[in-house]
Amino acid sequence: MNKKVTINDIAKMANVAKSTVSRYLNGGSVSAHTRQKIDRIVKEYRYTPNTFAQSLKQQKNHTIGVIVPRLDSIAQSDMLRGLDENNHDDTFLIVNAYQDPERELAAIEKLHAQNVGGIILLTANLTDAIRETLMASPLPIVIQGQDEPNFHRVIMADRQGGEAVGAYIKTLNPENVLLLNVDAKADHAVGYERFMGIKAALTNIPYTEVITDFKLDTAKRDAKMAMAADQYDLVIGATDRIVVGAMQAGYALQQTPQYIGFGQSFFSETVTPNLTSFEFNFFEAGKQLYQLFTKVRDEQPQAIQRVVIDGQLVIRDSTQPKQ
Repeated sequence: MNKKVTINDIAKMANVAKSTVSRYLNGGSVSAHTRQKIDRIVKEYRYTPNTFAQSLKQQKNHTIGVIVPRLDSIAQSDMLRGLDENNHDDTFLIVNAYQDPERELAAIEKLHAQNVGGIILLTANLTDAIRETLMASPLPIVIQGQDEPNFHRVIMADRQGGEAVGAYIKTLNPENVLLLNVDAKADHAVGYERFMGIKAALTNIPYTEVITDFKLDTAKRDAKMAMAADQYDLVIGATDRIVVGAMQAGYALQQTPQYIGFGQSFFSETVTPNLTSFEFNFFEAGKQLYQLFTKVRDEQPQAIQRVVIDGQLVIRDSTQPKQ
């Protein structure tokens, strides 16, 4: 087995200076004869450069800190896959903030201490402390999830999604609606932006709003309590996962309202009836997020960059007339 060689070893075997090998590895000017000698040695010993050392020398660190609110989200898993889709040179250091602003702030500070080359922050809500820390940072930073005007960002068209669902609600003519929302302080885009258009469409329609969270079991419990106390002919949830919890509660109570969710997940077409949902392409959002980050890092644009990911309402059996 060939031993692991160093730049010094290659320089000795090629009978050239270490600086010549360094120029060769970094694409610099080297004579054709010398390049052939080094080529042969590199191939024979299967030498691979130390990319960490190279990045320090070039003053460009290719380790990017990626902070996510939670790892059990289908949307965020798809986004992380999209983030890595076109990546060839960077290494992602992924940190879970557990939907805790204090842990999110600590993660940002820790990534700074580790001298990462930039931060991509998938965030449910920016506190003043997080906002101030990011504003003071010298690193290239891109955020996802919240429409914060001071930061380069990729956002989902949550308000437009709510408006589309609101317009569709009017065609269903419901008589009593249950809204399963999340605390807007925990996630402003989902808990507030997403429900503005929905509530506007329910101006003359009775509805009950219940604040739950993103966990399926919690949504099931909260929905079951509400549905046991009243009869609803339409249930709308902040996410597909929340609506699936409500569907389980409805089944247990032998109730069959219509259901609408948000997201693009396997839930939509694996539950029965298949779920009507306003769907976003989170994989594409991840691709756009990485593309924006590299633009911010490499081009350093003066103007704040804002990318909006549109979605579409996909109508399935959960809102179709019962036979």
